[in-house]
Amino acid sequence: MSEVTVKLFASLAKVAPENIGGEIKTFPLDPGDTIPDIVSKAKLGHRNLHLIVLNGTYIDKDKRASTVLSDGDVLAFWPPVIGG
Repeated sequence: MSEVTVKLFASLAKVAPENIGGEIKTFPLDPGDTIPDIVSKAKLGHRNLHLIVLNGTYIDKDKRASTVLSDGDVLAFWPPVIGG
């Protein structure tokens, strides 16, 4: 079965839904799944996902819905960060 790994950082790891169970979780990957599909599977749609990194590469907001994921991909999510 194909799957994608999701990593949550900063406050997202602290307020993740129960199905995440911490900072790192894998989700099944269906053919053609995109980043918003995984956000939905992880029940993170209501969170403010500011930075999204796929396999170490930042994904612009306008590319997220068209980025098709592959087996073994790693998605990392960060909320907006305030401070200096």
